[in-house]
Amino acid sequence: MNLLTDPIFRMISPAGMERISLPSLFSLLGRDLVLSLPGLQRHQEDAFHIFLCYLAGACLARAGLETLPQDDEFWRSALRRLSGASSNDPDHAWTLVLMDPSLPAFMQPPLFTEKEFLEEFKSERQTPDSIDVLLTAKNHDIKAARAIVPSTDEWVYALISLQTMSGYVLKHQGIARMNSGLGSRACVFLQYGGSFGQRWIRDTRQLLELRSELLRAPWTYRSDGTVLTWLYPWNRRNSLDLSQLDPFFIEVSRGIRLTLKEGRIVARTSTELAPRIDAKARNGVLGDPWIPINRNDPKKGKSALTVGAAGFTPELLRNLIFEDGFQLSPMQRPERQTQPCQFIATVLVRGQGTTDGFHSAAIQVPGSAAALVLHSGPHRERLARISKKALTDAAELQNRALKPAVLSLLQAGADRIDFDKREISIWWQRTASRYSETWGDTFFPWLWKSTEIQEDAHALALWHDELKKCASSCLEEAISRFPGRSGRRFRAQVRAENIFHRNLYRVFPNLMTENFDDVEPHTANSNQA
Repeated sequence: MNLLTDPIFRMISPAGMERISLPSLFSLLGRDLVLSLPGLQRHQEDAFHIFLCYLAGACLARAGLETLPQDDEFWRSALRRLSGASSNDPDHAWTLVLMDPSLPAFMQPPLFTEKEFLEEFKSERQTPDSIDVLLTAKNHDIKAARAIVPSTDEWVYALISLQTMSGYVLKHQGIARMNSGLGSRACVFLQYGGSFGQRWIRDTRQLLELRSELLRAPWTYRSDGTVLTWLYPWNRRNSLDLSQLDPFFIEVSRGIRLTLKEGRIVARTSTELAPRIDAKARNGVLGDPWIPINRNDPKKGKSALTVGAAGFTPELLRNLIFEDGFQLSPMQRPERQTQPCQFIATVLVRGQGTTDGFHSAAIQVPGSAAALVLHSGPHRERLARISKKALTDAAELQNRALKPAVLSLLQAGADRIDFDKREISIWWQRTASRYSETWGDTFFPWLWKSTEIQEDAHALALWHDELKKCASSCLEEAISRFPGRSGRRFRAQVRAENIFHRNLYRVFPNLMTENFDDVEPHTANSNQA
């Protein structure tokens, strides 16, 4: 099970299904011949892509090359040089299973003694999905240990996902490229063309352009530093310093060894008392070009982006695109002036011993908008300004029109609305989530369309009309689906609709097309209506 010589990876090319080695995968990616990788799950794609880019970037940099593609033999020799392998030193670091725990295996640091393995690596995992970062997901959300007869490449993907994307949980340490152990490693980038090869070629070239910057102060990386952090013995109590590393280092964060049991691969794991890399003071800011930097962290100043349980909201995506409070890195910056592209963001959100879901967003940016949005200038400043106003208006409509209408509906059209009634809050949250989801789908298409409109007021009027449609649809859905008193259902519906329309036109008087009663809605807390 040597990744450099054995056909570990299943790959679909224009010629059909093939099994190939890691060097062959690099060679085929460089010629854009990889259509898909069966066994690679969506939440693992970015971890594997970043792994391949860092590995290829380090190989090319050490060889003094920048050109792609390269053939199988180049990649095999270059990967061996990274691990120090020679004819007298086999490919231990690229072998998936080694029974001798004192030797490095792929993504598995060696141990100092066999006794250490026997005494500390007691937890056993039978399948690759049971070691993956989704291990902390609730079993009814994504079933654990469901890969009964796993393929070898599934173990590779799971190892890379575990070792390069994990945070702190239950005495297990997290990665360095993350803002604290309870953070999450986001991946944000622009994509021109959707194939594996196109993305890999672009990002590897971007890495090589960034390398000279990462070898200067304030960074402490070394051009001859360690790339493969699993080469050296680790007792899970000592850490590597950043000054020992290459800027394209590939980290491991967990104590794990794959072994064979009754002819099948199983994983034995241990806990860690110290992280593999000592970088806590950097708050995840390590020069990784896929991670945006939060410039306004109230506690830490600068820190790697951490995404909350809500995922990539329109507000967060807008702030990232316009660098409002964030610093974008090369993978998020435009390469071509007017070519359409996608702004893509993914993350597996983590909590305290839980996962809050894998979140992804893909925003289509047409060529006409790309030239204005992704480059500094007055047009970008204008779009930043009106997009911020549009987000404020969406919240205003929710809080001042839709919410009191739905609460009135749920309280059977009562004369006074109780905004603090806990038993109906869950029903309101369903509508609030549906409203946010609905207008979120239209936000960026409206913003790109506004590039063709000269007057801000006109562009915002179109947005207000979109918000009206979204909110009206959500109210209609609530009326048709939410529980209510049968004898007062009609009254509740009429009052909810009246409250909604009355407050809607107070928030956005430019939308008024007919007169409504100027009657104040009776609420228990009038400043929320």
